[in-house]
Amino acid sequence: MSVTDITKLYNYHRQRQGIGMENQFIRHEPCFERILFVLTLDRKKMKERILIGEEQQIRFRLNGSQNAEVLCDMTRPLGTFLINFERDTDRDWNLYGLSPLRQALHSNRWKQPELEQAASEFLWGKYLSNDPLKMYVAFRIWNSYLLAREPRDRNTACDRFMDKMSRLTGVFQNESMSFDRETGKPKHFQAGSLYFKGAPSEDTRLDLWFPDNRRTEECVSAYASLYPLITYYLNRLNDWGLCFRQCKVCGKYFLAKSQRYELCSDKCRKAQALQNKREFDERARENNYDLLYKNECQNWRNKINRVKNTAGFPADRLEKIQAAFSDFKKEALQRKKAVKTGTASPKEFTDWLYQQSNVIVELTDY
Repeated sequence: MSVTDITKLYNYHRQRQGIGMENQFIRHEPCFERILFVLTLDRKKMKERILIGEEQQIRFRLNGSQNAEVLCDMTRPLGTFLINFERDTDRDWNLYGLSPLRQALHSNRWKQPELEQAASEFLWGKYLSNDPLKMYVAFRIWNSYLLAREPRDRNTACDRFMDKMSRLTGVFQNESMSFDRETGKPKHFQAGSLYFKGAPSEDTRLDLWFPDNRRTEECVSAYASLYPLITYYLNRLNDWGLCFRQCKVCGKYFLAKSQRYELCSDKCRKAQALQNKREFDERARENNYDLLYKNECQNWRNKINRVKNTAGFPADRLEKIQAAFSDFKKEALQRKKAVKTGTASPKEFTDWLYQQSNVIVELTDY
């Protein structure tokens, strides 16, 4: 079965989701062609492009042919591949994707449909996620299972199927976004790691497609393993001096040209601007009622100093005014605290201050 036939078949089933089509891959003739995961990085536009399909068709698509049949052609912000990389600490890919298919290859034909359905529902859900990485691995697992059904020696074919697919999904159990937590700078992936020392040569292979007359960016293609792709990605980001940052609004990670960037998108920038406006308005309101309080305190002091300099002003009344001023300041501080905690409004506090102006006028009238 060709990539074109596979693409049409899967697109048809995706369109049928809303009208009763079951969420699963179906058994059909396998695709015998080598399906690649191709990545190209655009530093200038800060974009990544991922294509999934046969090499020749991908090359046609990269050269501008929209008629080329590929399973996926997606352009996203640079760094998305690493930031959204699948994490499978619970080994769900093995438990729900590979294990039922392994049992199906060792079962009779009456038990196979139930096992195939269990695996295909899990894999089809991943395929519909619109994440190129999940789409690719889900397709590879299902197509490899169909290929494993072809030989007469099912045991050998099953062992080969499980060995290859386990290596393909094993990358989901490790951290792909490796970077310095203080500077955000991506770390150079060490090819001398234990994985690369013990991995088959095919799993460490990454094909580099140099730019040509029509295509200005280089591309890399992976097949057996995604580890080399992660290596390439991290090293390129490190060479370009880019860094990972965590958005202060939504908390998501994003790739930035320097550490001064704190917001990941226009949506978060608008949200931060709105929050800044709220805080500014709140400070303005606080400064307003605080200024009124200070002015009123000064008003009391001026009137008290005036009566002190008034000849013949009764001493007992002066003591009463000073005691009232002390009570005024204590109550004012309590009311200010209530405004700050939100239990009272600034308007209630300012209205009370205006009333206290009349109190001092009555007390100092002589």
